Amino acid sequence: MKKKIFNVLMEAKVKVIQWIRPSNHYFTATVAQVVQEAAALKAPQSMPLESNLEASPVTSIRVVSIAPETRYFQIRDEQHPRKIAYTVSGDMNAENILICLPGLLETKTSFSIIHDYFLKFENYKVISVDFSGRGESDYIDEYGAYKMSLYLSDVSELIQGAILVGGKTHQRLTILGTSMGGVLAMYLTKIFDKKINAIVLNDIALTVNWTALYTLYKSMKNELGFKEVRELAKELSVDVKAIADVQLPGHFDLSYRADVWGMNFHEALEGFKGKVGLVYGGESKICTEQRVQEIKAFIPRLNTFEVLNAGHPVPFDNLVCDFIHSQMSLRPITRPKDLVN
Repeated sequence: MKKKIFNVLMEAKVKVIQWIRPSNHYFTATVAQVVQEAAALKAPQSMPLESNLEASPVTSIRVVSIAPETRYFQIRDEQHPRKIAYTVSGDMNAENILICLPGLLETKTSFSIIHDYFLKFENYKVISVDFSGRGESDYIDEYGAYKMSLYLSDVSELIQGAILVGGKTHQRLTILGTSMGGVLAMYLTKIFDKKINAIVLNDIALTVNWTALYTLYKSMKNELGFKEVRELAKELSVDVKAIADVQLPGHFDLSYRADVWGMNFHEALEGFKGKVGLVYGGESKICTEQRVQEIKAFIPRLNTFEVLNAGHPVPFDNLVCDFIHSQMSLRPITRPKDLVN
């Protein structure tokens, strides 16, 4: 029986590696290289558009919390200059900032409940991001391919050029990442280190099983087989090219450690001293109970929240928002009626 299980795992591993491994070499980037490249980013290479109020000088006047609105950040790239769209809500001078990163084929609209929930808290700002080729962000057209290192670079420049601005010294960043966005959140801790106060992972742990990945890729191929690609892209607000590229060998071009079970991201969180929270589905095929126990052993301070009957990823509701809120340690708004007596 053990030999049979081993053979099944190895077969799944081979099939998944054929999708995610570059054809000529194992990896194109290591964590160290990602950090080095991020450090080389220069502010003049990218900038908020003129309509982006976050680039304005900081004043002593506190800004009233604003409802969610879309803004754009310009990525200056010689090969494919593009705008990254992000939705922002709350206090523009807040010290507590929640950055939301969506999953593989999701957009920033998946965090609308998060924006609405946190409007009742003071001293906070919520930002949700559309990766290139998704939602309201620009497509890269024929200039290159969609891949993990591209998303990581874009988000890093957005944080550096539009969020960590104005000379504020007490900003506390929390990164909320769904699935693929959670993996990117782990790698961002290597780039921004102590500037990140906490990360919250939505149904993604430190290991993704080959069998789970094989099932995920297979379901994507079946769905694409039964529905026209352009129709699906329109429905998801995702570039047709992005849907194709996520299934190519070079899409996951960041460093990871492989074993017989799957892809391991432990290295990305080594040395991170901030808070780590995990919300996971009780019926998830990606973040299984085995993987939850593994990450608990690796990060003893980990806080977890299980959503019964949920699959992958976990949908946001008030209870999940309460858990995210607990990781940020925000305070409710003090209203005038609360000051009476």
